[in-house]
Amino acid sequence: MKKYIMITGSTDGIGLQTAIEFSKAGKNLIIHGRNNEKLAKAKNILLSHNRNIDIVTVCADFSKLKEVKNAFSSIKHLPINVLINNAACFSNTHTITDDGFEMTYQVNHLSPFLLTIMLTDTLIKNAPSKIIIVSSMAHAQTINFDSVKTGDFSYSYQGYSDSKLCNILVAFKFASILKDKNISVNCIHPGVVNTKLLTDNWGACGIPVENGYKMIMYAYNLPNDVSGNYLKDFKIAQAANIAYNTKVQDRCYEISMNQIAKYL
Repeated sequence: MKKYIMITGSTDGIGLQTAIEFSKAGKNLIIHGRNNEKLAKAKNILLSHNRNIDIVTVCADFSKLKEVKNAFSSIKHLPINVLINNAACFSNTHTITDDGFEMTYQVNHLSPFLLTIMLTDTLIKNAPSKIIIVSSMAHAQTINFDSVKTGDFSYSYQGYSDSKLCNILVAFKFASILKDKNISVNCIHPGVVNTKLLTDNWGACGIPVENGYKMIMYAYNLPNDVSGNYLKDFKIAQAANIAYNTKVQDRCYEISMNQIAKYL
């Protein structure tokens, strides 16, 4: 049976470059974006590298949980054995989504969390499977769960850094939950990459996008018994100390589940 690799945020930047590398390797892909025109363009780019693969497109705006639920429900039946949670944003204004959460927190953490919960049974069925969560070395060193629960972050960068810490916390929690299911779960810092997110907010101070996929491929190529790690610079690295606190992991998971409960 042919298997699929699911990559969120794959119409540009690291996500698209990762999809290109997988297409060259003959992997069937599910690509995601929030614009049908960009998805069609990305699909054509991937097919130009390999016309013998199957490519499924999913259009969903991660600032809308209902849209995420509806869009990805249509692909749950496919034999997916790799989920790469790559989609991310940085909102430099205090924007609250229609769901009532700060925009950056919802796009970077809550929607990928919902997607992971939705696809867990599919990944178990098609194991050995992998979940790769793109976090950042910019993740917070501490966390205020009152802010996480309400989406009331005191400034824009706090929303970003907290969301990236949440990525790591739930990655470690998922790894614990799925340790006996032949599913590896790791989170990565991809490097400082000149994606649109970086250049729009901090300038072009990183490595070319063409090289940004390499940490994802590093995580993908690890044996499945390597799980529950924060990966950086092509090795297992040390995340913020708080990320290893199982009570904090449990609390983050519990809050996140409560926030998406109506969509399960």
